[in-house]
Amino acid sequence: MTGYEIPLLIAATAAAGYSAHQQGQTAARQAKAEAAWMDYNAKVAQKEADSERQAAEFESQQHQRQSEQLLKRHRALVGKSGVTMEGSPLLVMEDTAAQLTLENAMIRQQGLRRSEAYRSQSILDFAKSRFTSKSAKGYSQAGTIRAGSSLLEGGSKLAYMKSQSSKGSE
Repeated sequence: MTGYEIPLLIAATAAAGYSAHQQGQTAARQAKAEAAWMDYNAKVAQKEADSERQAAEFESQQHQRQSEQLLKRHRALVGKSGVTMEGSPLLVMEDTAAQLTLENAMIRQQGLRRSEAYRSQSILDFAKSRFTSKSAKGYSQAGTIRAGSSLLEGGSKLAYMKSQSSKGSE
């Protein structure tokens, strides 16, 4: 042995241990940042869900007002013409009212579907955020374990080298 092996082995072992620890810390920081981003996305999706629900409610109310106005106008025109509200005029008004009610229900249903899609995305993003946040701790621990493993491996190589050098000096 030339005498350089032991200091080089110690330096290499220390560098490997430090590198493994730093990799774990970097992975943990990245996972925490990703978890924060997913948490933000979950909150945005929740706000979008609320906004969609409110917009659908407003649109439904507007449609209901317009429907009522249309039916009132229809009754006024029928009354002005002198025709009684029976037979065909009554059937037309009933059909119109049924169609307007159906349209209003469709408006609400579409709004609720959009709102639920955002709500589902919010729940999914929140769950991913929690999972990723827990993974960050594991990455940090794995880096520490790899660092310890590198140090133990280096120590074992050092002990082996010392044992071989003592055999050779005998």
